[in-house]
Amino acid sequence: MNARLIASLGALALVVAGCSSSNPSATTSSSASTSTAPTTTVQPGQVQVIAQTATGRSPCEIASPTPASPGQVGAGTGGSESNVKVLSEIGHGGRGMVTQLTLTHAQHVELERQMEQARTVVAKYPTVARALADDYDESTPYVPCIGAHYTKLKLVTHFDPLAPSELLYDGTSADSKIVGLSYLVFHPNGPPAGFAGPNDHWHQHNANGGLCLRGGFVVGGEDTSPQQCATRGGKKTRLTDIWMMHAWVVPGFECTWGVFSGECPELGGRLGGTAWETPVPSKTLSGDSAKG
Repeated sequence: MNARLIASLGALALVVAGCSSSNPSATTSSSASTSTAPTTTVQPGQVQVIAQTATGRSPCEIASPTPASPGQVGAGTGGSESNVKVLSEIGHGGRGMVTQLTLTHAQHVELERQMEQARTVVAKYPTVARALADDYDESTPYVPCIGAHYTKLKLVTHFDPLAPSELLYDGTSADSKIVGLSYLVFHPNGPPAGFAGPNDHWHQHNANGGLCLRGGFVVGGEDTSPQQCATRGGKKTRLTDIWMMHAWVVPGFECTWGVFSGECPELGGRLGGTAWETPVPSKTLSGDSAKG
C-alpha cells in the first residue's frame, strides 16, 4: 500500500459506508417530508432527480424522512462538499431516480458482463453468516435506505465487479438476507471508472467536515457537530480519497430508484434493527431529538 492509502485507511480505521451512528440503539430522523417532490432546475448535461419519483411514502422515506447524507441522493455530488448544511437543506426533494444517460452499444455489452459478475457475488453471500465466514466485518448497523454494511478492508484498493469491498444486508443477524452491493474504493484525484457507462454515480461522506469516527466505527453522521462528536469520543473526519457506489443487483430486490441509486426506497425499517420493523423516526442521525 502507498502512503496516501495508508493515511486514508488509518483515518478510517475500518472503512465504513454508512452515515448512521454505530450505536444500534440510535434512531432515525423524524423531520417532516412532503408528498410532492419539487422540480429541480439543472443546466444541460447535468444529472437531475426526476420529479415525483420520491413521494415521501416509500419505506425508506417513512423510516428516514431526511436523507442520512447529501452524498446518497441525486448524483452524490453533495457528499464531496466540505461545508454543506447537511440535513436541513437537501430534504425530501433531493431524493429519487435520476435521469439515465444513453450508453453506447459497447458500453451495454460491457455493463451486461459486469452485472453478471456482480450477481455471482450475490449468490455467494446470501446471508450475513456467509459474509462473516469470508472475513467481511460488520461496519454499520442496519440503516434504512442503504442496509447494514459488511466490509472487507483489503478489497478497497481497486474496483472489481467480482470483489465488492462491502455487502449490504436487511439486518445484522446471521440469517439476514443480502439486498445489495457497495463498492468502496480508495482512489485519489476523483472517483474510479467503475461500471461501464455514465450512470454509476460515486459518492463521498465529506459534507460538514465528514463523519464522526471513533476507532473503527462511525458514531455520528455528517450532521454531527464537532462538539457532539467529541462527546462521543470521536473525531470528525473527511475521507478525501474514499469513494462509494451502491449496486442494487439482487434478483427480486431491484430498487425502483435505479440500480446505482444512493438509496433504495424499498429499504424501510429502523436504524439498528431490520428492514422489516415498524419505523421509529424519532431522532436525527446525530442523536438529537427531532424538532417539529
